[in-house]
Parts: sequence; structure tokens; C-alpha cells
Amino acid sequence: MKIVLTGEPGIGKTTFIKKLAKALGDKVIGFWTEEVRDPKTKKRTGFKVVSTEGKSLLFASKTFTSKHLVGSYGVNVQRFEGVALPILEKALQEDKVVLVDEVGKMELFSKPFRDLIRELIHDTRKDMVITIPIRDVHPLVAEIRRLKGAVLLEINKENRDGLLEDILNLLDRV
Repeated sequence: MKIVLTGEPGIGKTTFIKKLAKALGDKVIGFWTEEVRDPKTKKRTGFKVVSTEGKSLLFASKTFTSKHLVGSYGVNVQRFEGVALPILEKALQEDKVVLVDEVGKMELFSKPFRDLIRELIHDTRKDMVITIPIRDVHPLVAEIRRLKGAVLLEINKENRDGLLEDILNLLDRV
């Protein structure tokens, strides 16, 4: 079962993925990306990638110099890959629900990441919950959105609180 979640920025996709990871416990493997905020100003300064095994690393920042830019954020692809690729490679070998938050502009700079995501989404034995942007920012995002047999859900303010139970029920049926 492939469950694809989408929604506007800031609607709660990452918050949802973290709740799902907690609910599934040791039955889940993957990663999410979190905003990093300045403790004083509370303004967003970057993003970190966090694995279900607790490894985390800042991979995008307003202070990074990089040829890979998304808005005012420099993206360090090697840092992202250092956390995301090992957990996804491990996910290929394990019988767990694979969580990926998210397949977005920053993450898509990595070709090995794109290749692993393609392998995982087309593996019929893998249960997966994956988040994508509301818009098709890359051909892979469009491919995921149109994945045959996948359940596509848009998170919004009206449904986000009841979604956890719905997703757990969907995963329970497989």
C-alpha cells in the first residue's frame, strides 16, 4: 500500500508524519525534514533531516553557500544524503512501513535519492507513506502523484486531526 500525502506548505505534513512514526513505533523506517528556527527571533533559518533511528543533520540553511538554492536556502546535498540514503537503503531490506517526508525541491537535488525513491515506490511489497508538494515541482513528484494503486490524500485544516486513524486503518488492511 502506497499512501501519498500532499498539501500546502505549513499545513502540517511533517507534524503528521512524526505522529504516524510515533504511532507505528518499531514498524516504521524512514525520515522527515524539520524546520530549524532561530531561538530568539523564531524565524526559520534552515531545515534538518531526521531519521527514524534518531540521526539528524542540518542540510539547508540561509548561511550555507551552495550551487543548490531553494529561495534563500543553500542546500548541502551531501549532508542530506548522509542521513536519508542509508535509512532508505536499509528500508529496502526491512519489512517495515517506509516513511518519506518529503520529496521536495531540496531533496530532489540528489540523484541517488531520486533513484531510491523510484525503487521504493515501484516495489509492490513495500508499504509506504510519502509526502509531496502540492505542485509538481519535478517529474518524480508527478510520477508519485499518479502512482497506480496509491491512495492520494490532501492534508488540510479540516481533515488533519482525523487523518492519523484513517492512515493507520489503511495500513492495517495490508
